[in-house]
Formats: sequence, structure tokens, C-alpha cells
Amino acid sequence: MGLIQSTGSALPAVEARNRVLAAYVTGRLSRPSRDRMPASVTAEPHAARECWGDRRPHMRIDVDSTCARGAGPGGRAEGDAARGTAVLVTGAAGTFGRALGARFTELGARAVGLDLHADALAPVPVVGCDLTAPESVTKGVEEAVRLLAGGVDVLVNNAGQGGPAPAELRPSTEVHAQFALNLLGAWDVTAAALPHLERARGRVVFIASRMAVLPLPPAAAYGVSKRALAAYADTLRLEAGTHVGVTTVYPSMVRSPIHDSTREAGLSLEGVSRLEPLEGVVSAVVAAMTARRAPRDVVTTRLGRAGMALARHGRPRRAPHGRGAGDGGRLREGPAGGGVAAAARAGQQVADHNRWHRRP
Repeated sequence: MGLIQSTGSALPAVEARNRVLAAYVTGRLSRPSRDRMPASVTAEPHAARECWGDRRPHMRIDVDSTCARGAGPGGRAEGDAARGTAVLVTGAAGTFGRALGARFTELGARAVGLDLHADALAPVPVVGCDLTAPESVTKGVEEAVRLLAGGVDVLVNNAGQGGPAPAELRPSTEVHAQFALNLLGAWDVTAAALPHLERARGRVVFIASRMAVLPLPPAAAYGVSKRALAAYADTLRLEAGTHVGVTTVYPSMVRSPIHDSTREAGLSLEGVSRLEPLEGVVSAVVAAMTARRAPRDVVTTRLGRAGMALARHGRPRRAPHGRGAGDGGRLREGPAGGGVAAAARAGQQVADHNRWHRRP
């Protein structure tokens, strides 16, 4: 299986890799398509270099993600865990959606997508559905359930819309459109599919954004809507977590229409302007849906993990110039105030770093 340098104990990682090999040799796991193999070979060292630097990136693996891929529910290989799973994915005709549909198909899952327009060229059947219209969501989910033979095991809320919407301006139609799709659309689809997910003891995976952790201008509406989506996922976990696993994935920027529009708007902070391999995001979603226990949050880059740690564990501090907070210019204590203060501080640290360490 090759030499590895693990981030944790090597023995569980070796065992997980041998499970994958055994699943392939016995025919329970099919080989990826030839088109995807070169992309994966290129993406994995890139992702390792992003996390751990330039020292032997081709040997470094993350023990947690390796074990999750190699030992899903009941110790099965990832492909074995996903085989036959009924998956519903929104935004199935987009960049993430097509990549997810292709991976689900390779793993032997039964996948159906929802998108604004049906797409006969997508890797999986796509049902036309306007996620911002409740009646269309009801009909779309019913049709998807019918195509999935009466049930849903995993729902991947992937559909999203981005674009510049500065917080200093009044909410425009662009702001309302982003909230309608990014937050309320995912909420509506989840509620419509929840009875099926509860019966199956299934999973819900929300694809948020690193902007939900690090608030960065000028895409305020996108970041705020994705942060609200993460808050909805936390609430859903409290209310339905005994029956349904809930995971939120926080990818960075990849080559996609949403992120391209953000880059064109001038968002170029270090670590944000660089593109993340799409393959890593897809692997994170698959690992979340096949893991023995649904992880709460999955961050796909090193900067995202740092921002998540600050948002969770940072301490409130005085707001600049005494503005933006009550109690004498200090952010109020408590989970909400602490998270906002820490996330804002993380964004400022990124900006300060780039101001003094800008690359040529």
C-alpha cells in the first residue's frame, strides 16, 4: 500500500488501508474511473501540503479521514458502506453536485439529485425543483423518493448561491435570493425528507463554507447565510439527533461559479484566494456519510480548522474604537458573543498576516 507518514498512530491507518485493498480484491469495491485517478493523485499531495507544509507531502496522510474511508459503519470499507445507500443531493447539476454524483455512483450508492432544471447529462438522475418554492420542494422530494424506491438514507444539502453583497448596504434582491436558497431552501428540503431519514436512521450533510467561520468581505450575505445554515444544522442535531446524524462540512474555495464570482468581486486574502482541490471536499462528504458516527463539523483546510478553533474557544475582547458592542464597548459574554468575536479576530489575523507577509 506504500509508505505513509501518519498524523496519529500508524497501525489503525494501515489496518484501514488494508481493508480498502481487501474490499477491492474481493470485488466489493470498484476501482475509480481512469479520468478521476490522475485528479486524485494530484489532489492528495496538494491537500497534504496545504495542511502540513512541503515536508514529504506525498507520504503524509490524515489518520482520522483514512480510518473513516477504510472503516465505515461496522468496520466496512467506504465503498461497502455506501453500496446500496439511497442518497438525495441538492444542486446536483452544479460543480459540487456533479462530482458528488459521480463519486456516489462509483461507490455503488443509489443517488438522485434536485436542481432548478432537470439535467439529462448529470451523473445521476436530476429532478427539476425550485428549492425556494415550497410546493416545488414537496413535489421534487416526492419524485426523488419514488426514484429511490421509497426511501432516503442520506441527504446532502449542497445547493447554494453566492455573489457580492456588502454588509454596509441595505439588503438587495441578491441578499434575499442567497438567504432563500442557502438557508431556507436547505431547511425546506430537510424538513420534507426528514420522515424518510428518521425511518432509515440516516444522515444529513450540510455543505456550508469557510466564510461561516471566518467572516470575510465583500460576500457578506453568502457568509451570513452559510453561518445561519450551520446554526440550523446545530438546532436540527439537538431536535432530531437521536434518529438522524447531522454533519456540517466547511470547504474553502474551489473552481466553481460561486467561488469564481467571489474572486471576481475582489476577495483575495491569503489562503482564501488559493483554490482547494474539489476531490478533497467530495471525500469529506463521503467520509461524513459513511463514518461509524456522524461527525459534527468537518473542515477541509488548515486555515479553516484554525478559524473553527478560534470561533469555538476564543475569548471576547474589546471591539475597535468602542463600536459594535454594548457594555462599554465590549462584546457581551456568552456563546454567541464569544463566537462572533473570535471569528472576527480570526479574519483580522488573516488580513494582518497578509499585510506583513505578502507573497511576491
